[in-house]
Amino acid sequence: MKKFFRKMFSPLMLTALVSALEIIIFLAIYSVSYVLLETISDTILWSILFRVITFIFEATILLTIIYRNEDPEYKIPWIVFLIFFPALTFIIYLVFANHGLRKQDKKIIDPTYNYLSDKFALNSKEVKEFQDNVPIQYRTIFRYLRHVTHLHNSNNNEITYYKNGETFFPALVESIKNAKEFIFLEFFIIGEGYWWSQIEEILIEKAKQGVEVRVIYDDLGSFGVLPNGYHKKLRKQGIKCYKFHPFRPRLSGLYNNRDHRKIAIIDHEEAYTGGMNLADEYANTIKRFGYWKDTMIKIKGPGIANLIATFLENYQLAEQKLNLEDYDKYINYDYKHYDAPGYIYFFGDGPGAYSNNQPIGEENYMQMIQGATRSIWISTPYLIPTFRLRMALKSAAMRSIDVKLFVPGIPDKKLPYLMARSEFEELVKAGIKIYLYKPGFNHEKQMVVDDRIAFCGTINFDFRSLTHHFECGATLYDVPCIQDRINQIN
Repeated sequence: MKKFFRKMFSPLMLTALVSALEIIIFLAIYSVSYVLLETISDTILWSILFRVITFIFEATILLTIIYRNEDPEYKIPWIVFLIFFPALTFIIYLVFANHGLRKQDKKIIDPTYNYLSDKFALNSKEVKEFQDNVPIQYRTIFRYLRHVTHLHNSNNNEITYYKNGETFFPALVESIKNAKEFIFLEFFIIGEGYWWSQIEEILIEKAKQGVEVRVIYDDLGSFGVLPNGYHKKLRKQGIKCYKFHPFRPRLSGLYNNRDHRKIAIIDHEEAYTGGMNLADEYANTIKRFGYWKDTMIKIKGPGIANLIATFLENYQLAEQKLNLEDYDKYINYDYKHYDAPGYIYFFGDGPGAYSNNQPIGEENYMQMIQGATRSIWISTPYLIPTFRLRMALKSAAMRSIDVKLFVPGIPDKKLPYLMARSEFEELVKAGIKIYLYKPGFNHEKQMVVDDRIAFCGTINFDFRSLTHHFECGATLYDVPCIQDRINQIN
Protein backbone atom coordinates (compact mmCIF):
# COMPACT_ATOMS: atom_id res chain seq x y z
CA MET A 1 0.00 0.00 0.00
CA LYS A 2 2.88 2.40 0.86
CA LYS A 3 4.43 1.73 -2.54
CA PHE A 4 1.08 2.50 -4.19
CA PHE A 5 0.76 5.87 -2.41
CA ARG A 6 4.37 6.77 -3.25
CA LYS A 7 3.61 6.22 -6.92
CA MET A 8 0.31 8.10 -6.68
CA PHE A 9 2.03 11.17 -5.25
CA SER A 10 5.16 11.04 -7.37
CA PRO A 11 6.03 14.16 -9.44
CA LEU A 12 5.16 12.34 -12.67
CA MET A 13 1.74 11.24 -11.41
CA LEU A 14 0.90 14.67 -9.99
CA THR A 15 1.87 16.29 -13.28
CA ALA A 16 -0.34 13.83 -15.19
CA LEU A 17 -3.28 14.45 -12.84
CA VAL A 18 -3.00 18.24 -13.13
CA SER A 19 -2.77 17.99 -16.91
CA ALA A 20 -5.84 15.75 -17.01
CA LEU A 21 -7.70 18.22 -14.81
CA GLU A 22 -6.78 21.07 -17.16
CA ILE A 23 -8.11 19.11 -20.15
CA ILE A 24 -11.38 18.45 -18.32
CA ILE A 25 -11.68 22.16 -17.49
CA PHE A 26 -11.00 23.06 -21.12
CA LEU A 27 -13.68 20.64 -22.37
CA ALA A 28 -16.15 22.07 -19.88
CA ILE A 29 -15.39 25.66 -20.96
CA TYR A 30 -15.68 24.72 -24.61
CA SER A 31 -19.02 22.92 -24.05
CA VAL A 32 -20.51 25.85 -22.13
CA SER A 33 -19.27 28.26 -24.80
CA TYR A 34 -20.84 26.18 -27.54
CA VAL A 35 -24.21 25.78 -25.79
CA LEU A 36 -24.66 29.21 -24.25
CA LEU A 37 -22.63 31.43 -26.56
CA GLU A 38 -23.62 30.28 -30.05
CA THR A 39 -23.69 33.88 -31.15
CA ILE A 40 -19.94 34.30 -30.44
CA SER A 41 -17.82 34.13 -33.56
CA ASP A 42 -15.64 31.19 -34.44
CA THR A 43 -12.60 33.43 -34.05
CA ILE A 44 -13.30 33.92 -30.34
CA LEU A 45 -13.91 30.20 -29.82
CA TRP A 46 -10.66 29.34 -31.57
CA SER A 47 -8.81 31.93 -29.45
CA ILE A 48 -10.26 30.34 -26.30
CA LEU A 49 -9.20 26.93 -27.57
CA PHE A 50 -5.67 28.15 -28.35
CA ARG A 51 -5.26 29.87 -24.98
CA VAL A 52 -6.42 26.86 -23.00
CA ILE A 53 -4.14 24.49 -24.93
CA THR A 54 -1.22 26.89 -24.43
CA PHE A 55 -1.99 27.07 -20.72
CA ILE A 56 -1.99 23.28 -20.49
CA PHE A 57 1.43 23.07 -22.13
CA GLU A 58 2.82 25.88 -19.96
CA ALA A 59 1.53 24.31 -16.77
CA THR A 60 2.89 20.90 -17.76
CA ILE A 61 6.34 22.35 -18.45
CA LEU A 62 6.23 24.39 -15.24
CA LEU A 63 5.38 21.37 -13.09
CA THR A 64 8.02 19.30 -14.88
CA ILE A 65 10.65 21.95 -14.11
CA ILE A 66 9.60 22.23 -10.46
CA TYR A 67 9.65 18.49 -9.84
CA ARG A 68 12.95 17.77 -11.63
CA ASN A 69 15.61 16.39 -9.31
CA GLU A 70 18.27 19.04 -9.90
CA ASP A 71 19.72 22.22 -8.45
CA PRO A 72 17.02 24.92 -8.03
CA GLU A 73 19.25 27.59 -9.60
CA TYR A 74 19.04 25.72 -12.91
CA LYS A 75 15.24 25.84 -12.72
CA ILE A 76 14.84 29.59 -12.16
CA PRO A 77 15.93 30.73 -15.67
CA TRP A 78 13.50 28.29 -17.27
CA ILE A 79 10.64 29.55 -15.09
CA VAL A 80 11.46 33.21 -15.85
CA PHE A 81 11.59 32.56 -19.61
CA LEU A 82 8.36 30.55 -19.37
CA ILE A 83 6.58 33.56 -17.85
CA PHE A 84 7.67 36.04 -20.51
CA PHE A 85 8.08 33.82 -23.60
CA PRO A 86 5.83 30.78 -23.02
CA ALA A 87 5.60 29.41 -26.58
CA LEU A 88 9.30 29.87 -27.35
CA THR A 89 10.37 28.46 -23.98
CA PHE A 90 8.17 25.40 -24.52
CA ILE A 91 10.01 24.59 -27.77
CA ILE A 92 13.50 25.34 -26.39
CA TYR A 93 12.81 23.31 -23.25
CA LEU A 94 11.83 20.24 -25.25
CA VAL A 95 15.08 20.51 -27.22
CA PHE A 96 17.66 21.50 -24.60
CA ALA A 97 16.36 20.73 -21.11
CA ASN A 98 17.49 17.13 -21.00
CA HIS A 99 21.19 17.41 -20.28
CA GLY A 100 21.53 13.79 -19.25
CA LEU A 101 22.76 10.81 -21.22
CA ARG A 102 20.92 9.29 -24.13
CA LYS A 103 19.43 5.85 -23.57
CA GLN A 104 21.88 4.29 -26.03
CA ASP A 105 24.76 5.91 -24.12
CA LYS A 106 23.52 4.51 -20.81
CA LYS A 107 23.45 1.03 -22.33
CA ILE A 108 27.20 1.36 -22.80
CA ILE A 109 28.19 3.31 -19.69
CA ASP A 110 26.16 1.43 -17.03
CA PRO A 111 27.59 -2.06 -17.70
CA THR A 112 31.04 -0.51 -18.11
CA TYR A 113 30.91 1.00 -14.61
CA ASN A 114 29.86 -2.29 -13.07
CA TYR A 115 32.65 -4.07 -14.89
CA LEU A 116 35.34 -1.57 -13.89
CA SER A 117 34.37 -1.76 -10.21
CA ASP A 118 35.99 -5.20 -9.98
CA LYS A 119 38.76 -4.38 -12.44
CA PHE A 120 40.07 -1.54 -10.30
CA ALA A 121 39.56 -3.05 -6.85
CA LEU A 122 42.16 -2.07 -4.24
CA ASN A 123 43.72 -4.71 -2.00
CA SER A 124 43.96 -4.30 1.78
CA LYS A 125 47.66 -3.41 1.66
CA GLU A 126 47.02 -0.55 -0.78
CA VAL A 127 44.11 0.72 1.32
CA LYS A 128 46.18 0.75 4.53
CA GLU A 129 49.13 2.44 2.83
CA PHE A 130 46.81 5.12 1.46
CA GLN A 131 45.23 5.72 4.87
CA ASP A 132 48.64 6.00 6.54
CA ASN A 133 49.96 8.53 4.03
CA VAL A 134 47.00 10.84 3.31
CA PRO A 135 45.31 13.11 5.93
CA ILE A 136 41.60 12.53 6.44
CA GLN A 137 40.45 15.87 4.91
CA TYR A 138 42.12 14.92 1.63
CA ARG A 139 41.50 11.18 1.89
CA THR A 140 37.73 11.67 1.64
CA ILE A 141 38.14 13.34 -1.78
CA PHE A 142 39.76 10.19 -3.19
CA ARG A 143 37.15 7.99 -1.49
CA TYR A 144 34.40 9.97 -3.14
CA LEU A 145 36.01 9.61 -6.58
CA ARG A 146 36.42 5.89 -6.01
CA HIS A 147 32.75 5.49 -5.11
CA VAL A 148 31.37 7.34 -8.13
CA THR A 149 33.86 6.35 -10.85
CA HIS A 150 34.87 2.79 -9.83
CA LEU A 151 38.48 3.53 -10.79
CA HIS A 152 41.23 3.95 -8.19
CA ASN A 153 43.89 6.27 -6.85
CA SER A 154 47.43 5.41 -7.80
CA ASN A 155 50.93 6.01 -6.43
CA ASN A 156 54.45 5.30 -7.76
CA ASN A 157 53.86 7.54 -10.78
CA GLU A 158 56.18 10.06 -12.39
CA ILE A 159 54.25 13.27 -13.14
CA THR A 160 55.58 16.06 -15.36
CA TYR A 161 54.00 19.52 -15.41
CA TYR A 162 53.94 21.58 -18.63
CA LYS A 163 53.42 25.27 -17.94
CA ASN A 164 52.61 26.24 -21.54
CA GLY A 165 52.03 24.93 -25.04
CA GLU A 166 55.58 25.67 -26.13
CA THR A 167 56.84 22.91 -23.81
CA PHE A 168 53.91 20.51 -24.20
CA PHE A 169 53.61 20.15 -27.97
CA PRO A 170 57.23 19.11 -28.66
CA ALA A 171 56.97 16.55 -25.84
CA LEU A 172 53.73 15.11 -27.26
CA VAL A 173 55.18 14.85 -30.77
CA GLU A 174 58.24 13.04 -29.43
CA SER A 175 56.05 10.61 -27.45
CA ILE A 176 53.96 9.80 -30.53
CA LYS A 177 57.11 9.20 -32.57
CA ASN A 178 58.19 6.56 -30.01
CA ALA A 179 54.87 4.64 -30.07
CA LYS A 180 55.16 0.90 -30.70
CA GLU A 181 51.75 -0.58 -29.77
CA PHE A 182 48.96 2.03 -29.72
CA ILE A 183 48.16 5.74 -29.76
CA PHE A 184 44.88 7.06 -28.32
CA LEU A 185 43.93 10.73 -28.87
CA GLU A 186 40.73 12.39 -27.65
CA PHE A 187 40.37 16.16 -27.94
CA PHE A 188 37.55 18.70 -28.04
CA ILE A 189 39.32 20.62 -30.79
CA ILE A 190 41.70 19.36 -33.44
CA GLY A 191 42.66 22.20 -35.75
CA GLU A 192 44.62 22.13 -38.98
CA GLY A 193 47.92 23.94 -38.71
CA TYR A 194 51.62 23.62 -37.96
CA TRP A 195 51.40 21.19 -35.02
CA TRP A 196 48.52 19.03 -36.21
CA SER A 197 50.12 18.56 -39.64
CA GLN A 198 53.17 17.07 -37.87
CA ILE A 199 51.06 14.85 -35.64
CA GLU A 200 48.87 13.71 -38.53
CA GLU A 201 51.90 12.70 -40.59
CA ILE A 202 53.33 10.67 -37.70
CA LEU A 203 49.96 9.00 -37.00
CA ILE A 204 49.61 7.90 -40.63
CA GLU A 205 53.15 6.51 -40.65
CA LYS A 206 52.58 4.70 -37.35
CA ALA A 207 49.34 3.16 -38.64
CA LYS A 208 51.28 1.81 -41.65
CA GLN A 209 53.78 0.26 -39.23
CA GLY A 210 50.98 -1.65 -37.48
CA VAL A 211 50.55 0.64 -34.47
CA GLU A 212 46.87 0.86 -33.51
CA VAL A 213 45.79 4.50 -33.77
CA ARG A 214 42.45 5.73 -32.42
CA VAL A 215 41.31 9.35 -32.62
CA ILE A 216 38.18 11.06 -31.31
CA TYR A 217 37.39 14.72 -31.87
CA ASP A 218 34.26 16.66 -31.05
CA ASP A 219 32.24 17.54 -34.14
CA LEU A 220 31.07 20.97 -32.97
CA GLY A 221 34.32 21.76 -31.15
CA SER A 222 36.31 21.19 -34.36
CA PHE A 223 33.74 22.83 -36.63
CA GLY A 224 35.45 25.29 -38.95
CA VAL A 225 38.99 24.15 -38.13
CA LEU A 226 38.75 20.69 -39.70
CA PRO A 227 37.19 19.83 -43.07
CA ASN A 228 33.80 18.17 -43.06
CA GLY A 229 34.30 14.42 -43.25
CA TYR A 230 37.88 14.62 -41.99
CA HIS A 231 37.38 11.43 -39.96
CA LYS A 232 36.79 9.53 -43.20
CA LYS A 233 40.12 10.77 -44.54
CA LEU A 234 41.94 9.37 -41.50
CA ARG A 235 40.08 6.07 -41.73
CA LYS A 236 41.37 5.60 -45.27
CA GLN A 237 44.87 5.85 -43.76
CA GLY A 238 44.19 3.00 -41.33
CA ILE A 239 43.34 5.24 -38.36
CA LYS A 240 40.21 4.45 -36.32
CA CYS A 241 38.74 7.93 -36.16
CA TYR A 242 35.31 9.13 -34.99
CA LYS A 243 33.54 12.44 -34.69
CA PHE A 244 31.89 12.61 -31.27
CA HIS A 245 28.13 13.25 -31.43
CA PRO A 246 28.21 14.34 -35.09
CA PHE A 247 25.92 17.24 -35.92
CA ARG A 248 22.83 16.43 -37.95
CA PRO A 249 20.06 18.90 -38.92
CA ARG A 250 17.51 17.88 -36.34
CA LEU A 251 16.34 19.19 -32.96
CA SER A 252 18.08 17.37 -30.14
CA GLY A 253 19.45 18.18 -26.70
CA LEU A 254 22.26 15.79 -27.60
CA TYR A 255 24.15 18.70 -29.17
CA ASN A 256 24.71 20.16 -25.69
CA ASN A 257 26.63 17.05 -24.65
CA ARG A 258 30.05 17.77 -26.13
CA ASP A 259 33.25 15.80 -25.64
CA HIS A 260 35.40 18.41 -23.88
CA ARG A 261 38.06 15.92 -22.78
CA LYS A 262 41.74 16.20 -23.68
CA ILE A 263 43.57 12.87 -23.51
CA ALA A 264 46.64 11.47 -25.24
CA ILE A 265 47.90 7.95 -24.40
CA ILE A 266 50.97 6.37 -25.95
CA ASP A 267 51.41 2.63 -25.36
CA HIS A 268 51.37 1.95 -21.62
CA GLU A 269 54.30 4.29 -21.19
CA GLU A 270 53.02 7.87 -21.21
CA ALA A 271 49.72 9.73 -21.03
CA TYR A 272 48.71 13.39 -21.06
CA THR A 273 45.73 15.45 -19.92
CA GLY A 274 44.99 19.06 -19.06
CA GLY A 275 43.50 22.13 -20.70
CA MET A 276 45.07 22.13 -24.18
CA ASN A 277 43.51 21.18 -27.48
CA LEU A 278 45.50 20.22 -30.57
CA ALA A 279 45.54 23.59 -32.32
CA ASP A 280 48.27 26.16 -32.97
CA GLU A 281 46.97 28.90 -30.66
CA TYR A 282 47.54 26.63 -27.66
CA ALA A 283 51.26 26.59 -28.47
CA ASN A 284 51.24 30.31 -29.34
CA THR A 285 52.36 29.41 -32.84
CA ILE A 286 49.61 31.78 -33.89
CA LYS A 287 48.31 34.61 -31.71
CA ARG A 288 44.69 34.78 -30.61
CA PHE A 289 43.60 36.96 -27.68
CA GLY A 290 47.18 37.78 -26.69
CA TYR A 291 49.41 35.14 -25.11
CA TRP A 292 47.52 31.85 -24.63
CA LYS A 293 48.17 30.51 -21.11
CA ASP A 294 47.45 26.82 -20.63
CA THR A 295 48.85 23.74 -18.89
CA MET A 296 49.09 19.94 -19.22
CA ILE A 297 50.49 17.08 -17.18
CA LYS A 298 52.17 13.86 -18.30
CA ILE A 299 52.03 10.63 -16.33
CA LYS A 300 54.28 7.59 -16.45
CA GLY A 301 53.23 4.66 -14.27
CA PRO A 302 50.19 2.64 -13.16
CA GLY A 303 47.85 5.66 -13.09
CA ILE A 304 47.70 5.45 -16.89
CA ALA A 305 45.12 2.66 -16.49
CA ASN A 306 42.51 5.20 -15.30
CA LEU A 307 43.05 7.36 -18.37
CA ILE A 308 42.81 4.35 -20.68
CA ALA A 309 39.46 3.43 -19.12
CA THR A 310 38.26 7.04 -19.49
CA PHE A 311 39.28 7.15 -23.16
CA LEU A 312 37.73 3.78 -24.02
CA GLU A 313 34.43 4.90 -22.50
CA ASN A 314 33.98 7.77 -24.97
CA TYR A 315 35.51 5.79 -27.82
CA GLN A 316 32.79 3.17 -27.42
CA LEU A 317 30.15 5.91 -27.17
CA ALA A 318 31.43 7.36 -30.45
CA GLU A 319 31.53 3.89 -32.00
CA GLN A 320 28.15 3.04 -30.40
CA LYS A 321 29.41 -0.40 -29.50
CA LEU A 322 29.88 -1.96 -26.05
CA ASN A 323 33.10 -3.95 -25.94
CA LEU A 324 34.19 -4.93 -22.43
CA GLU A 325 36.99 -7.08 -23.82
CA ASP A 326 38.62 -3.83 -24.98
CA TYR A 327 39.20 -2.92 -21.33
CA ASP A 328 40.85 -6.28 -20.65
CA LYS A 329 43.08 -5.86 -23.66
CA TYR A 330 44.45 -2.45 -22.72
CA ILE A 331 44.15 -2.16 -18.92
CA ASN A 332 45.68 -5.50 -17.96
CA TYR A 333 49.32 -4.55 -17.93
CA ASP A 334 52.29 -4.70 -15.58
CA TYR A 335 53.04 -0.99 -15.40
CA LYS A 336 56.44 0.30 -14.41
CA HIS A 337 56.49 1.68 -10.86
CA TYR A 338 58.50 4.82 -10.16
CA ASP A 339 60.09 5.81 -6.88
CA ALA A 340 58.03 8.97 -6.58
CA PRO A 341 55.85 10.33 -3.74
CA GLY A 342 52.18 11.22 -3.81
CA TYR A 343 48.91 9.96 -5.25
CA ILE A 344 46.99 10.74 -8.41
CA TYR A 345 43.41 9.96 -9.43
CA PHE A 346 42.39 10.37 -13.07
CA PHE A 347 38.64 10.42 -13.69
CA GLY A 348 36.01 11.30 -16.27
CA ASP A 349 32.78 13.25 -15.85
CA GLY A 350 29.72 13.46 -18.06
CA PRO A 351 26.32 15.05 -18.75
CA GLY A 352 23.58 15.21 -16.15
CA ALA A 353 25.50 13.63 -13.26
CA TYR A 354 25.98 10.45 -15.25
CA SER A 355 27.64 8.40 -12.50
CA ASN A 356 25.54 7.49 -9.45
CA ASN A 357 23.51 10.65 -10.14
CA GLN A 358 26.50 12.68 -8.90
CA PRO A 359 28.00 15.84 -10.47
CA ILE A 360 31.54 14.47 -10.20
CA GLY A 361 33.49 17.53 -11.34
CA GLU A 362 31.52 19.96 -9.20
CA GLU A 363 31.62 17.71 -6.15
CA ASN A 364 35.38 17.17 -6.53
CA TYR A 365 35.83 20.96 -6.49
CA MET A 366 33.46 21.27 -3.52
CA GLN A 367 35.30 18.72 -1.41
CA MET A 368 38.67 20.27 -2.18
CA ILE A 369 37.36 23.71 -1.17
CA GLN A 370 35.73 22.41 2.01
CA GLY A 371 38.86 20.49 2.99
CA ALA A 372 41.12 23.53 2.71
CA THR A 373 42.89 24.74 5.84
CA ARG A 374 45.22 27.45 4.47
CA SER A 375 44.80 28.34 0.80
CA ILE A 376 42.72 27.80 -2.35
CA TRP A 377 44.13 28.95 -5.69
CA ILE A 378 41.89 28.49 -8.73
CA SER A 379 42.66 29.21 -12.37
CA THR A 380 39.77 29.14 -14.86
CA PRO A 381 38.90 30.77 -18.19
CA TYR A 382 35.19 31.07 -17.34
CA LEU A 383 34.28 32.12 -13.80
CA ILE A 384 30.54 31.42 -13.67
CA PRO A 385 30.30 29.19 -10.57
CA THR A 386 27.19 27.41 -9.38
CA PHE A 387 25.51 28.68 -6.23
CA ARG A 388 27.12 25.84 -4.23
CA LEU A 389 30.63 26.65 -5.46
CA ARG A 390 30.18 30.39 -5.00
CA MET A 391 28.99 29.98 -1.41
CA ALA A 392 31.76 27.46 -0.66
CA LEU A 393 34.41 29.92 -1.90
CA LYS A 394 32.91 32.79 0.11
CA SER A 395 32.69 30.62 3.23
CA ALA A 396 36.33 29.60 2.80
CA ALA A 397 37.43 33.24 2.54
CA MET A 398 35.37 34.12 5.62
CA ARG A 399 37.18 31.47 7.65
CA SER A 400 40.46 33.18 6.73
CA ILE A 401 41.46 30.82 3.92
CA ASP A 402 43.63 32.55 1.30
CA VAL A 403 41.33 32.31 -1.75
CA LYS A 404 42.80 33.50 -5.05
CA LEU A 405 41.09 33.32 -8.46
CA PHE A 406 43.03 33.71 -11.72
CA VAL A 407 40.96 34.64 -14.79
CA PRO A 408 41.68 35.96 -18.30
CA GLY A 409 42.68 39.54 -18.91
CA ILE A 410 41.74 39.19 -22.57
CA PRO A 411 38.58 37.09 -23.17
CA ASP A 412 37.93 34.71 -26.04
CA LYS A 413 34.15 35.11 -25.62
CA LYS A 414 32.72 38.44 -24.56
CA LEU A 415 29.44 37.31 -22.93
CA PRO A 416 30.96 34.75 -20.49
CA TYR A 417 33.63 37.33 -19.66
CA LEU A 418 30.99 39.93 -18.78
CA MET A 419 29.09 37.35 -16.74
CA ALA A 420 32.29 36.55 -14.85
CA ARG A 421 32.94 40.24 -14.17
CA SER A 422 29.45 40.50 -12.66
CA GLU A 423 30.55 38.00 -9.98
CA PHE A 424 33.62 40.01 -8.93
CA GLU A 425 32.06 42.47 -6.48
CA GLU A 426 30.29 39.82 -4.41
CA LEU A 427 33.39 37.60 -4.26
CA VAL A 428 35.80 40.43 -3.42
CA LYS A 429 33.52 41.64 -0.61
CA ALA A 430 33.82 38.18 0.94
CA GLY A 431 37.62 38.52 0.97
CA ILE A 432 38.47 36.65 -2.24
CA LYS A 433 41.35 38.00 -4.33
CA ILE A 434 40.82 38.03 -8.12
CA TYR A 435 43.72 38.40 -10.56
CA LEU A 436 43.44 39.17 -14.28
CA TYR A 437 46.02 37.54 -16.55
CA LYS A 438 47.00 40.70 -18.40
CA PRO A 439 49.20 39.20 -21.21
CA GLY A 440 46.26 37.40 -22.78
CA PHE A 441 43.81 34.53 -22.42
CA ASN A 442 44.08 32.22 -19.44
CA HIS A 443 42.68 28.81 -20.45
CA GLU A 444 43.97 26.81 -17.45
CA LYS A 445 41.55 24.69 -15.43
CA GLN A 446 43.38 24.16 -12.16
CA MET A 447 42.96 24.25 -8.40
CA VAL A 448 45.66 24.04 -5.73
CA VAL A 449 44.67 23.64 -2.06
CA ASP A 450 47.04 24.06 0.90
CA ASP A 451 50.03 23.56 -1.46
CA ARG A 452 49.39 19.80 -1.12
CA ILE A 453 46.37 18.73 -3.16
CA ALA A 454 45.55 19.90 -6.68
CA PHE A 455 43.34 19.39 -9.72
CA CYS A 456 44.42 19.69 -13.34
CA GLY A 457 42.04 18.89 -16.17
CA THR A 458 39.35 20.15 -18.52
CA ILE A 459 36.56 21.23 -16.11
CA ASN A 460 35.72 24.95 -16.19
CA PHE A 461 33.94 26.83 -13.41
CA ASP A 462 30.77 27.21 -15.48
CA PHE A 463 27.40 25.52 -16.02
CA ARG A 464 28.21 23.94 -19.40
CA SER A 465 31.34 22.24 -18.13
CA LEU A 466 29.78 21.11 -14.86
CA THR A 467 26.50 19.89 -16.36
CA HIS A 468 26.53 19.24 -20.11
CA HIS A 469 29.99 18.13 -21.21
CA PHE A 470 32.06 14.99 -21.04
CA GLU A 471 35.10 16.13 -19.04
CA CYS A 472 38.20 14.63 -17.45
CA GLY A 473 41.04 15.51 -15.14
CA ALA A 474 43.32 14.43 -12.32
CA THR A 475 43.26 15.07 -8.59
CA LEU A 476 46.80 14.94 -7.16
CA TYR A 477 48.10 14.74 -3.59
CA ASP A 478 51.70 15.55 -2.55
CA VAL A 479 52.99 15.07 -6.10
CA PRO A 480 56.22 17.08 -6.61
CA CYS A 481 54.91 18.86 -9.71
CA ILE A 482 52.37 20.69 -7.51
CA GLN A 483 55.31 22.77 -6.31
CA ASP A 484 56.17 23.55 -9.94
CA ARG A 485 52.69 25.04 -10.31
CA ILE A 486 53.01 27.02 -7.08
CA ASN A 487 56.38 28.43 -8.16
CA GLN A 488 54.84 29.51 -11.47
CA ILE A 489 52.04 31.41 -9.69
CA ASN A 490 54.42 33.08 -7.25
